[in-house]
Amino acid sequence: MLEERAPRLREPLIILALLALGLVWGVNALTNRDPLWFWPWFNRMAAEIRITTAGREYVFTPGTPGYERLNEALNQVLSGPNIEGYEPQIGLSEATLSEYRQGVDALTVWARYDPPAQIHTAYFFPKADLLIIPLKGPHAELRPVFGAFRGVIRLGALRLRDRQTLEKAVQEVLP
Repeated sequence: MLEERAPRLREPLIILALLALGLVWGVNALTNRDPLWFWPWFNRMAAEIRITTAGREYVFTPGTPGYERLNEALNQVLSGPNIEGYEPQIGLSEATLSEYRQGVDALTVWARYDPPAQIHTAYFFPKADLLIIPLKGPHAELRPVFGAFRGVIRLGALRLRDRQTLEKAVQEVLP
């Protein structure tokens, strides 16, 4: 004799949920060109960290005093939970770059990575071998992170939620 079974909803709902998660992951992975877009941590060693302010340049490389503190602060502010958004229309002109390098009121962090670094985020931000983070000067109020690859600075910038950790580290290492 055949038993009547009650319809089961659990299995189709589980399959539907897995398909939805797969779709969300797939769309973001394709549009961002980053299969690990959901990974919330940034943990890279910069090959070089430069700080420019008032026409002066300070260089920090692995092993030099202040490098560890700066690299740790960079890793913290560039981690997923601190990425607030993306500004697609913001860019850097030669005049702005000159202001970052020589401006009296400018303070900018330049982090060079070899090999290029990928900041995992739900926003399109491809690998970069140079990250430019203005702390004072043009665009600084937006808390942006600009990316460059092979000398070409890309249009668009990530927007940080908080950069106090980096600002504090910069104050600690500068003379």
